[in-house]
Amino acid sequence: MTAAGEAAVADVVEVTLVMTWSPAEPQGQDGHRIVFSLALDAHGMPDDAAYLADPAPWPARREAPEAPALFGDVVREEEGWALRLAIPGESLDEAPLCRLQALSGWLRPGSVVTIKEPNGTAAAWRVVAVG
Repeated sequence: MTAAGEAAVADVVEVTLVMTWSPAEPQGQDGHRIVFSLALDAHGMPDDAAYLADPAPWPARREAPEAPALFGDVVREEEGWALRLAIPGESLDEAPLCRLQALSGWLRPGSVVTIKEPNGTAAAWRVVAVG
């Protein structure tokens, strides 16, 4: 609890992923990067309690060569964690979800996260930085 009697919000860290594999790019895609912020629990997993306690959105962005960056946020849904990334000029509320899958261990450099795109295609992303 803080001095004002409010629950303290956990530290939020920035996680950086690079694409390592997708059906269209079995060798990965240079320059494709996802960066998002979230709080991690003691097991290195996204922290549900911190998400519910934090009034600020946890930002996310996706970068690809020769394409505008997509900006959005991290969301917790019944099915798990997802990134909501809006196409420039469109509302974030209408943005489709990219679901984070295979979050069964520590979210740390070297870990692999599967992200399922709104069209159902899944790709492997490697964690390259957490901090």
